[in-house]
Amino acid sequence: MKIHSELVKKYRADRQWSQEQLSELCGLNLRTIQRLESSGKASMESVRALAAVFEVEATTFIADASEATPSTWDSLKTSLMKYDNFSGRTGRREYWQFLLFYILLVAIGSVIDLKLETLVALILLLPLLAVGSRRLHDAGESPWWQLLFLVPFGFVPVFFLLAKESKTDVTADGAQSSSTA
Repeated sequence: MKIHSELVKKYRADRQWSQEQLSELCGLNLRTIQRLESSGKASMESVRALAAVFEVEATTFIADASEATPSTWDSLKTSLMKYDNFSGRTGRREYWQFLLFYILLVAIGSVIDLKLETLVALILLLPLLAVGSRRLHDAGESPWWQLLFLVPFGFVPVFFLLAKESKTDVTADGAQSSSTA
């Protein structure tokens, strides 16, 4: 679960404890303390141990789920601002929101005028390809799969690949992490 790592650091600094001292007092491994302070991810048992040592409620450290999830408008703005970035990763939610946005704008353009539909589709084509490439990278696939959109019924396998979960990476210390940009 996501926690407020800065708050943990603040409580520890206020008591002038090192990470080693906090780990001994909590009964947690030093590596666990280092991980939760750097990444902000901890198990409920770790949060309860921290709360007991700092004499606060466990909910004090738990981050609100709405803070971790960007709004739809933030996702769309990010996708449009990264219109020329074909590397990196994009989560499923951001991709599908952008695709829905694309379809909606093209549909509105088609209702108004055929030329407007074509103009909107062309303007948003580059950001759509960029967000699709980042999504396929996140799923562990090649962005070249998007070329199947040019083939009749080629969208079926591409949508299947775009819907895959994010690929889990193994870090240098052997721990597993999942990227959801």
